[in-house]
Amino acid sequence: MANKSNLSGCFNILNKNGLNWCVEQYAILASLNPVLPAKDTAIYSFVPVKIGVYTRMFDYCNYCLSLTKFLIEVLLLHEVHLSQMNPFGLAKVCYFELACRGLNSDPDLNVFRAFYKLNQSGSWYTFEVRKKNECCYSWITSSLRDWKDRFFLVDDRCVPSEMTWRLKKSRLPGPLPKDFAFNKNSFAALVREAGRVQKYPEHILVMGRISTI
Repeated sequence: MANKSNLSGCFNILNKNGLNWCVEQYAILASLNPVLPAKDTAIYSFVPVKIGVYTRMFDYCNYCLSLTKFLIEVLLLHEVHLSQMNPFGLAKVCYFELACRGLNSDPDLNVFRAFYKLNQSGSWYTFEVRKKNECCYSWITSSLRDWKDRFFLVDDRCVPSEMTWRLKKSRLPGPLPKDFAFNKNSFAALVREAGRVQKYPEHILVMGRISTI
């Protein structure tokens, strides 16, 4: 069994009005059956056929349901579950997608890996830059308050069945091999045009193919 660590102590404080607001604001499909967890329920272990999603995934990380193909590819490659990612890590993935499309290219998994490595942050996971002087963003906040205790449940069919919970004892991915191949022109362009990781207006997310609202 996975080591729950601090996850088991982060109980949900989102209320019914808050859930209804999220469902309407972020166009969460009724067919995903969004519900509040029972009182004093942690996000893990999962209720059968459900997963927990933090409200920060929508109001800071810029993602919605359904998830983008690129985000799913990133999470599957790193063998980490959506519910295990902290908002900083998810926001970096979203910004990378937007930045690539702003440069008229599709997000490239190998370029993303050239920038980022998976790392553990407490009981959650995030993506950290490999080299401080080679970063595709210019700024990200260092603090987000109260994100761990605001979540709700949706049907687990919104994520692939192969997206499993990463055990705490699982080894993190090692350094990239010396012969790792990636598009260096795209890498350089993203560094040159680095911007802010932040909440973006809906029309920007639609233009970047993150949202269809």
